[in-house]
Amino acid sequence: MKLLLIPALVLGALGPSAPVRFEADGVRVGSDLVTGAAVSLKEAGALPLLVSGSVVESLSGEVLSVDLGEKQIQLGAGLRLARTADGYRLSTHGMPMSLKAGDLTLTTDRAASFKITEKGFDFGVLGTLDGASFTAKVLASTAPAAAMEVATVQDGVSPEKPSRQGRIHYFRRVFSDGDPLNSANAASGVAIRMIPRVTPDGAP
Repeated sequence: MKLLLIPALVLGALGPSAPVRFEADGVRVGSDLVTGAAVSLKEAGALPLLVSGSVVESLSGEVLSVDLGEKQIQLGAGLRLARTADGYRLSTHGMPMSLKAGDLTLTTDRAASFKITEKGFDFGVLGTLDGASFTAKVLASTAPAAAMEVATVQDGVSPEKPSRQGRIHYFRRVFSDGDPLNSANAASGVAIRMIPRVTPDGAP
């Protein structure tokens, strides 16, 4: 009985295997080995991802564990991991990323190439991360918030303000059946419905 418990304890210490694994012939997702160059949609458990024979990109908000042999990477959404001739390359869709292992965090813009070493991961001039695993995540961009603030400052028009500020909007009305303000049409119910709403300041 004690002999049977030893393998279980060893497996528990190593932790569960990653659902996605880079192999010599391609990328294995669960029991499927992807070898082609075309990127296709797959699922690792309940996590959707794009995968080819040399590329993995997580489409989920959760972190995806990817096995690189003796090492692992925890891949965040919006990050693409590709195998290169001498290592791996991480890239985003134009946003910066963070690379973290233990208490050390590296940050870079859009892309970072690295090699697996005995101690961990070598990112060249960017630095190194020690350990058997690191986490890569996309950093939130502040561009949408800045753009929203500029648009708010430029357009200060509000229908609830007593005086109109900012841009002045002009409206032109074209009447196909004649001017409703003409005395000949004023008594018509259709003409009355066509008269625009009048406000105290004369604005539409």
